[in-house]
Amino acid sequence: MPRKTPDRNAGVPRQPSSDADLRVFFSRMTCACAETSAYADAPLARALFNRVEVMKQPPALAARALGIASGDATYLLSGLREDVAKELVRVMLAGRPSIDTTNQKEADDE
Repeated sequence: MPRKTPDRNAGVPRQPSSDADLRVFFSRMTCACAETSAYADAPLARALFNRVEVMKQPPALAARALGIASGDATYLLSGLREDVAKELVRVMLAGRPSIDTTNQKEADDE
């Protein structure tokens, strides 16, 4: 039987996650973040992202299927991935005090 490890965030024991579980979670989180993009070309970028990241199609094949040039696909994917990365960081840091708040508290404590 797997050993239970404490979840520091919830204070409740949980089962350790397998690598596959983490990949599935991250994939779902990434796709959810990709859905929030509001650029004019966002529907095309999301369709491309879905084909490459979820369906695991090679980028060139996904681009061809969507009727866009390979260079345009690379541009769209890199922009969307950057947006997704920023959103993931923002979500992960939500609720944490900013560095300014932390520094101010330390100064106040002195």
